[in-house]
Amino acid sequence: MARCRGRKELKTLDKDENCVPTREPLLPQEIIVEILNWMPVKYLLRMRCVCKQWNDLIQDHYFIQKHISLANSRHVYYFNKWKVEGNIDEEHHDNYKSKHETFQLVCGCDGMLLKRSNASHKCLIHNPTTRKILYLPDCGHDLSLSISFSFVPSIGEYKLVSIYEDTATGNEGCEVITVGVDESWRPLQLPNSHGLNQSRRKLSVASAGAAVHCFRVTEVVGEVFEEVLSLDLETECFTSTTLEPGLFSDWKKVWALNWNGHPALAETGREELKVLVIEDYKKKYKLAENKFGVSLEGAKKVMQGDDFVPLGAERGILWVWLRDKKMFGYDIKHGRVSRELSVPEGYNITDTMYIGRESLATLRGMQKQPSSWRV
Repeated sequence: MARCRGRKELKTLDKDENCVPTREPLLPQEIIVEILNWMPVKYLLRMRCVCKQWNDLIQDHYFIQKHISLANSRHVYYFNKWKVEGNIDEEHHDNYKSKHETFQLVCGCDGMLLKRSNASHKCLIHNPTTRKILYLPDCGHDLSLSISFSFVPSIGEYKLVSIYEDTATGNEGCEVITVGVDESWRPLQLPNSHGLNQSRRKLSVASAGAAVHCFRVTEVVGEVFEEVLSLDLETECFTSTTLEPGLFSDWKKVWALNWNGHPALAETGREELKVLVIEDYKKKYKLAENKFGVSLEGAKKVMQGDDFVPLGAERGILWVWLRDKKMFGYDIKHGRVSRELSVPEGYNITDTMYIGRESLATLRGMQKQPSSWRV
């Protein structure tokens, strides 16, 4: 307990009573830590002012990761909306607009958002809860097909993986950066066993767990190859898995997504999904055995035919994007729409979305966001 600083009206105390003696906390330290771990982020930010010990604890890396794992903070939803004229305007729930720049959401992880400037195309990571940002080194390319943002528990670090189009060869390339550690992006050799004379039919990327999965369909001299290239984020090594022929009838309607922590492919149909989940990409087995159907009968009122894109599934809720119009969460077990996210009239909504929880997550080199930002 802090020592008492007596006010003027309290100076009548005897010399031996002019302050309260320091004493041990009423609760053991481990109990205090446990209580703080279960508190929402907004209260923890206030608790940092209690004393230096609590301030240090709440900023401790292990405390932050345990707090994230308990998932006791409120959900937050972020997505891009744009004016019908075609210019990205701002983000729902979070404008991130300064006097000179606007930022577009790319993806998110542990309550932190990866954003790209619409003016300079520079990327940054922003924690809207702690109001801190970190600008990233420039990429060595402009044509990013996908960027993934993941936490790697085994090393306690965050990594970004960029899959891009190599303009020199026409093939895909890959770069990775350990955020807050590396000063530049590092190139990785993306497996390519089909030679240079190939054309890409489909490329879709999903981040699940401590791996990034690139689903690729290519054609070489009339022969079609369907495969999954999985990047282990700890070892930074690729594993290639050949998909069985005939798993999907129309790859134009197939989307990669995170299905409860596992990489998956989902083919859209009339008010239904055909889902293929890869439980363990390091093992060889018949993938067709993990294929199942999900009826969207309970979403008839908000859906319009098959013009929709599945974004991901977590804890029984499937998130779906209705092109340009809205997003909704679908309760798979009960067969009903549990939440709808829409934009004002005159705007469209893109397929970029991040659903997470407020967190205290921080990165080396993060600084306070500019005061001109509106959050």
